[in-house]
Amino acid sequence: MSKSTRSRSRTVSDKPVMSSGGIALNLPRAGFRRRLGAWAIDALLVLPLLVVAGYIGYGLAHLLTAFDILSLNDGMTVGEWLAHQLWFSLWLAGVLCSYFVWFWCREGQTPGMVRFQLRVQNTDGSLLRVGQALVRLATSAFGLGNLMVIFDRREFLAFQDYWASCEVVVTSSAAGR
Repeated sequence: MSKSTRSRSRTVSDKPVMSSGGIALNLPRAGFRRRLGAWAIDALLVLPLLVVAGYIGYGLAHLLTAFDILSLNDGMTVGEWLAHQLWFSLWLAGVLCSYFVWFWCREGQTPGMVRFQLRVQNTDGSLLRVGQALVRLATSAFGLGNLMVIFDRREFLAFQDYWASCEVVVTSSAAGR
């Protein structure tokens, strides 16, 4: 069995085709295991951000009750009140979305993707636009869209890659190992 058939990444020629911006265009697309590893690292990094954002919302709610701007029903705690507030859920979702959109549009890589030598890009090698990143995030189903890579053996594209018209490529020189 050759290396290229064992690998989950598309094989690529030794000489990369360069775009006008100096970005290699024919990098191999990432397989499921690399994507899963990057997702796990990013989940571990996003969780503390959400905890800090939750504490900020919790502190804001306590300030509102301390200055009698907000009055809670008898027996209701601030945490119970926050659990039923739409603004608090939107705040946490905004923090989560901002993490991925920021890194995808600015660098093409989240910290987890850097560790696994992955990059999300358009097929011409350019970075994602904000709208593309939001579509990619909305259609990823919290990472479950990557399961499609297992079944798409020819293109190695996830569900969110099709919808956002982008690809995740392996940036290392030892791609596919």
